[in-house]
Amino acid sequence: MVKVAKNGFSLLLTLILSFIMNTSAFALEFSIHENNSKSLNAIKAVGKIRFDDREKLHQYLLHLTPKKHTAIYLDSRGGSLYGGMKLGRYFKDHYIKTVIQGYKSCASACALAFLGGRDYRDNQWMSSTTTSRLGFHAFSYANNKYENMDSTQKTVSDILKYGKDVGANMDIFIKLFATSSSDMYWFSTKETLDFNIKIWDIENNQFLKENSSQKIEYQEQETKILFIKKYFRELKEIPYKQSWNKLNESMKRAVSFTKYKKWWSKSVESIQILDTQSLRDNKVKINLLYTMKNGKEVCSLDTFTLEKEGNGWFIAKQSYRGCSH
Repeated sequence: MVKVAKNGFSLLLTLILSFIMNTSAFALEFSIHENNSKSLNAIKAVGKIRFDDREKLHQYLLHLTPKKHTAIYLDSRGGSLYGGMKLGRYFKDHYIKTVIQGYKSCASACALAFLGGRDYRDNQWMSSTTTSRLGFHAFSYANNKYENMDSTQKTVSDILKYGKDVGANMDIFIKLFATSSSDMYWFSTKETLDFNIKIWDIENNQFLKENSSQKIEYQEQETKILFIKKYFRELKEIPYKQSWNKLNESMKRAVSFTKYKKWWSKSVESIQILDTQSLRDNKVKINLLYTMKNGKEVCSLDTFTLEKEGNGWFIAKQSYRGCSH
């Protein structure tokens, strides 16, 4: 028998309790959401999805007073692949609406569960917002028990069958399988609307409508952000002439190609995009982190004014401001 000193035992016990508390903190937890009302059981679900969360949710609901509507507010970066699909089927079978609140994320296994949202009439009912994030990617072996090609095919088959069972748009699964398990594909507002998912407009305090002016406006904002992101991501990868040609004629006169090429090739080693924000009047704010050739890092918060010609965008003006990171 190994003897443990009293102080050593106390330390060991503290470490074990700490591990248990930290582990449970990441597990999916259910609680009453602030939107709970006389006609709505509003449930908040935060944390990592486990394989048995369907059963855990069922037990939680048994202790609530039955109401006409039930909605679950999801905030999770994923977890168990099959746990997520079990939850999604449970949402569908028990007429539970799924919601991603503003500034919250639902990704991977959570995104699959989200697709099961239904109202009490058994109609699809999933809701996100203009500031929420819904993300999908391919499954990884760390999230399931399969390890060979046959079993991988079975997992793919199970995912597709799940999508069919909950009536999800199959384009979602094309993006899912096309995205590496180490990456994440975050759906745009336009894509989300196209998938029959309701979008709450945070700024105007209402749902976006198909073909509405708000929808067109958000589509425009997203194309501006995608343009400026692509510009910086490709800047060090494609010939400098191609990126210089994304400046409008006025900018080209202000910054000659010789100066442009010299700056990017001689001074800058790499660029990292930290954040982007669409502004009014065709402006985009972007937070960048430059790694210079001399090893120094430089943070900037730039505002770009864009100009549209035909179906394409061009950079018309740049305003630079330094920042800390």
